[in-house]
Amino acid sequence: MVLPRLFQVSLVVVSLAGSTAAFAQNNPEAAIAKKQAELERQRIALEKRSVELQQKELELEKARQELQQAGARSMSINLSGDVLFDYGQAALKPAAEESLKKVATVLSLFPDSTVTVEGYTDSKGAKATNLQLSKDRAMSVKDWLTKNGGVAPAAISAKGFGEQNAVAPNTNPDGTDNPIGRAKNRRVSIIVEKPPPPPPTP
Repeated sequence: MVLPRLFQVSLVVVSLAGSTAAFAQNNPEAAIAKKQAELERQRIALEKRSVELQQKELELEKARQELQQAGARSMSINLSGDVLFDYGQAALKPAAEESLKKVATVLSLFPDSTVTVEGYTDSKGAKATNLQLSKDRAMSVKDWLTKNGGVAPAAISAKGFGEQNAVAPNTNPDGTDNPIGRAKNRRVSIIVEKPPPPPPTP
């Protein structure tokens, strides 16, 4: 039986379309390339995270050595708010645990010291909201250090200062937004104070 010409042409087109779709779905090279690109992005992100943690470890070691020096009564450990929290949130991120473990290690060397956790925000948003957020963040860090870091609850306190005591400008000289400066202001400072030395014996 001879098919009409129009039906023959249509059949060829459908057959070709089906072959093209099957080739695209079963092309292993495209899938492998996509997977390799995703793995490369993950590798770069992990390397960046590793460098940040190494830098923080060096900063903590420096602070520990300074506090151990004769005459040193206090030290301050500053942690980036963006490392600890998602923007505008007070719940600790899973990644924050690594930084807080290192802080707890330093604090364990000075069991008789008092610790104050200070929370700060940038100037974006209402002052009252920022003040409350800074208090909540400081409390989250305090709670973690008492529950997981071995710090005695009676030896640690938490305070929030909102956008006060900025360490960098939140805006540029022309009034435009300064995201780098704001990121520096979103921080948690952990102040460690050694007890006063005993009075000299007569």
